[in-house]
Amino acid sequence: MLLQTRSFRSTGRIFIGIGLALLFGLAIVLRISLYHIETSDYTAFLSRWYAYIQTHGGLAALKDNFSNYNIPYLALLALTTYLPIPQLIAIKTLSVIFDGVLALFTYLILRLKYGRGLAASVGALVLLFAPTIFINSSAWGQCDAIYTAFCLGSLYFLLKQRSGWACVFFALALAFKLQAIFFAPVLLVLILKRKLPLRYLLLIPLVFALMLTPALLAGRSVTSVLSIYVQQVSSSSNGGANTFGANGAGSGFAGGRPGASGQPHNPGPGATNSNGQNGNGPGGTGSFNGGQANGNGTGGSRQFNGGQGAASTSASSLTLNAPSFYQWLPSDAPADYWKWTGIILAALFILVLSILLLLHKQQLTTAILLKVTLVFALAIPFLLPEMHERYFYLADVVSILYAFSFPRAFYVAIIMQLCSLLSYAPYLLHTQLIPLSYVAGAVLLLLTIVLIDLLRTLYIRPSATHLHADEHASPPIIASASVDG
Repeated sequence: MLLQTRSFRSTGRIFIGIGLALLFGLAIVLRISLYHIETSDYTAFLSRWYAYIQTHGGLAALKDNFSNYNIPYLALLALTTYLPIPQLIAIKTLSVIFDGVLALFTYLILRLKYGRGLAASVGALVLLFAPTIFINSSAWGQCDAIYTAFCLGSLYFLLKQRSGWACVFFALALAFKLQAIFFAPVLLVLILKRKLPLRYLLLIPLVFALMLTPALLAGRSVTSVLSIYVQQVSSSSNGGANTFGANGAGSGFAGGRPGASGQPHNPGPGATNSNGQNGNGPGGTGSFNGGQANGNGTGGSRQFNGGQGAASTSASSLTLNAPSFYQWLPSDAPADYWKWTGIILAALFILVLSILLLLHKQQLTTAILLKVTLVFALAIPFLLPEMHERYFYLADVVSILYAFSFPRAFYVAIIMQLCSLLSYAPYLLHTQLIPLSYVAGAVLLLLTIVLIDLLRTLYIRPSATHLHADEHASPPIIASASVDG
């Protein structure tokens, strides 16, 4: 009888394994089925960057300033140019690979709670089938999965008490995209709690610098390489690319994104090209001989909240379809005032929450750290100006981890996915299915729920009033400040 029971369990595991493998294969097929889609981000930016790399010697092209993305992503694009595959497939496959890395770290993090049971595998599959995840990579061709995968890697190594590797993975995330700073306050909290030794922070600039070496070896100057993120942020204030490298105004080389309505609109002055002349036509194609690029024609800049693009000074320029509080501002609100208000509010939020975490008497647990990560991933893009809809991508991912870690709060991940999908619609579907001001209200509601839950965890006995009764047994993540890397 015992033999039959073991045989039955073994057979069941085999069938479960086959089922999981089939679902993983289906996730790949789903992505491949969307490869044919070409968005204006692809036609105006990614395809032109890829073509420039291809025609200028692959990795050798990194010596030129032809893109406002940082070197590591461009280096990966350059490596794909040596493969005999079409550029659209190459660009999207690069992002899809990191969908898999995201799923891997989702599985590893959930396995810390559930062991080798089915729950961790199901959580990884749910992430792969989450609409904003596969749309971002396989339909849109964006690379948000890359920096987010490394942020999740950093979180995993924090939970595993490997501070050195946590800093390495955060540095990798930051090297790919500046949006990785949404995860930085998590490291700040651990530093304040003396759970992350300061010496490991030295790894962050070292790894970041190492990721820039492909361009330096190709002949690009140190100053030019180190100024990429500075130019991304500063150009947003001058009508160029938005904060954190969003492509706002069209440059002579790259052109621009269409408006929120998806329709052509009045052109604005383009961002400064690497060395382009005036680029006439759709978005401005530009040549490479010096001067500032003027994006004449359609697509010169992206529309903000249905208004005109370019170097807008109205409040509508403070959000690019992001469901943030800027959606509630009147169009004639002073943009500069609200921009700095948002930056100050984001800084104050990080400071106050960090102090509350510093003062609380409980040990940091996996549950607390996961909640802290989601709160920051929601709050920072909600408060900062000039955010794209895609900048809630980290929150999309962490909300799924949250839902599986605290099953009674499964609705958090569902609502977060819906909010992001609805904010994607103006760009991808050329329409607002629901006014984004309502979507911003839903994001604020989620942030409030998760924040209150975190504060209850910190300051009220979990057994008495906690939203998730089973998490009080969650083990401490770091026992002492002398954690090995």
